[in-house]
Amino acid sequence: MTQPTQHPHQHYPVAPPVPQNALGTTGFVLGLLGLIFSPIPVIGMVSWPLVILGLVFSFVGVHKVSAGQANNGGLAIAGAVLSSLGLVVCIAWVVAFGSAAS
Repeated sequence: MTQPTQHPHQHYPVAPPVPQNALGTTGFVLGLLGLIFSPIPVIGMVSWPLVILGLVFSFVGVHKVSAGQANNGGLAIAGAVLSSLGLVVCIAWVVAFGSAAS
């Protein structure tokens, strides 16, 4: 009688890597918060770092999408747009206060 051959090492298929979507999502959230806080006169000072960090994280998220490491391109682009709008509102407030002060 012959004995069945046993394979000591079984090879399982490797799971595809999980997309890293955290930077695009972070950029969106920071951009949204920065845009919400930017028109408020005193609290608007908090929005400066929010919109700048939102732009940075969103652009890194867009880069990761183009490299194939993430799959939330729409959210990263929306974060860049919201952060840009928040930055424009912040700059408009600085110009308005500067012209009112002089």
